[in-house]
Amino acid sequence: MSPSPTTLSTEEQEQILQTIEMFEVIVQANPQDTQSLEILKDAYHRVGKEDDMLLIAKRLAETHVALGQYSSAHLEYEAILLRRPDDPEIMAALGEVDEKLMKTGQARPLPQVAGIDLDFRAAVAETGTLMTTSQTQGNESARLNLGGVDLSDGPDGNEALAKFLVQHRLVGEEVVALSLERVQKKNGNLPAGSIAASLVDEVVRRGGAELEVLLCGIIDRSKFAYIPLEFYDVDRQIVKMLPDNLTLGRLIVPFDVISRTVMIATANPFDAAAKEAVQQLLDYNIQWHLASPAAIIKVLGEVYRITNGVAAGASAADAPSFKLAS
Repeated sequence: MSPSPTTLSTEEQEQILQTIEMFEVIVQANPQDTQSLEILKDAYHRVGKEDDMLLIAKRLAETHVALGQYSSAHLEYEAILLRRPDDPEIMAALGEVDEKLMKTGQARPLPQVAGIDLDFRAAVAETGTLMTTSQTQGNESARLNLGGVDLSDGPDGNEALAKFLVQHRLVGEEVVALSLERVQKKNGNLPAGSIAASLVDEVVRRGGAELEVLLCGIIDRSKFAYIPLEFYDVDRQIVKMLPDNLTLGRLIVPFDVISRTVMIATANPFDAAAKEAVQQLLDYNIQWHLASPAAIIKVLGEVYRITNGVAAGASAADAPSFKLAS
């Protein structure tokens, strides 16, 4: 059973309300983002805002219909009717969806009465790790047995990002080339426990573009979701769902968990190898967000107690290793 508002701590309620505020903005910018609508619906449920939850559920169902996802729409409308059994508008909408299912030859889904278990605190109490399940416990061994190859062995997405910046005329080719060369040199010799250099930061440092303009350009042209991570209170336990050589070495920060979705901020949305590695490690849906490199570095610095650019207690000998897809 999901925790009720009365059983949530003040801190938990504030975190969920913050998530709601953020995802209201996201779904306003991306009206057909069904994953974000699902997250928003669950967040309203967790804080006991049932009317708001049902409004989002209805919007989610309508979006599924618009996308031709009639089975998903059917399940959503049925879930609403469990709470509002006499709602004529929902009953009519469900009837229309049933007709579309018949016309398209899609199978009518079985009714799903049970809700999603959002009570993650039992897992924390048992394991000491937020969001640990039997599946993620099994992945602990995967973290230690993925080839023993250093992060620098895999492509980091910076060349793809550089090409994107030039092709879309966001930054001059010369500045991008110099910035890329500098970042590759820094990251190629990155000491264990150190935070990687960001191509975006290097471009800004060289005067290629202002940070806000550059981030807006990437978002507008890639349609990648943005997260103002600097205003988000990130739980260090969530960050540590991933090994530190992946978060530090690729500027990646898991910053929230809603239902079966982990939200992750990245400084480089073109780092395909890191994305694949994250998906291998986490048995959850992954939702990626672009964030300011400085905001990511700040969170990582606080979580890993970075001093002089290196995490406390880190050394080349004891640094974890992780193989990225080539």
